[in-house]
Amino acid sequence: MDVRDLVRSHYGGGALDEVIVTALAEHGVDVDHLRAADLFPVDQLHAGGPASTGHVLDLLALPHDASLLDIGCGIGGTSRIAAERGLRVTGIDLTPDFVEAATALTARVGLADRAVFLTTPGEELALPDASHDAAVMIHVGMNVPDKEAVFAEVRRVLRPGGRFAVYEQMSTGDGELPYPLPWAVDERSSFVESVEDYQRHLEAVGFTVDSVEDHTAATAGGPPPGPVTQATILGPSFVERIGNNIAATRDGLLRAMVVVATA
Repeated sequence: MDVRDLVRSHYGGGALDEVIVTALAEHGVDVDHLRAADLFPVDQLHAGGPASTGHVLDLLALPHDASLLDIGCGIGGTSRIAAERGLRVTGIDLTPDFVEAATALTARVGLADRAVFLTTPGEELALPDASHDAAVMIHVGMNVPDKEAVFAEVRRVLRPGGRFAVYEQMSTGDGELPYPLPWAVDERSSFVESVEDYQRHLEAVGFTVDSVEDHTAATAGGPPPGPVTQATILGPSFVERIGNNIAATRDGLLRAMVVVATA
């Protein structure tokens, strides 16, 4: 099976927005007046949740109404936080079910005028040259075998001087990763690389690396407990997967790293 098909099948699932809204309603959330924050337990598909999303956006220091590209947007969690900050967001993802859910949930919380979502691989962005002020890629690269191809496309669609923040699980040791992990059942669709690799890929396509930050300490403890969690959309095996991620971090195999670069 092609890597893209493996990734789609790993994350896909029909009517995800309905599944999420039903689960929230069953636990007392007023879904007729849904807020973006109500979705945080399920839509922040990365270490550190909304606090880490906010931190990455802070690093970009974008003015109101700037245009942001959210690569691998999932069900739109990062995009909605950015939209609430006054940014204009284009979210792209490989998985059609995620894009459909992102679109529906964003409309439900009243942000459809600030964020749009497209189904497209990062290596083939259907976007004009120099059309965005900045970009983020949050916990996506672990599924991307050819990061330079994605980074080249990001640089193409950024305006000169545009900033790109990459927040990923990166390798820091030589041991075997304990699958399954949140992003992959096994190594067939897992492409974890070191921070040095990321810097090399970014520089190879013309970015200048501005900063590198180890954000791991801010993500300690895993996702918060609660009746509605990411397992709502990723299935019951999510508990084992996140446990393996935490164990790999504790054992020195993974770190949550943020790299910011300028086009």
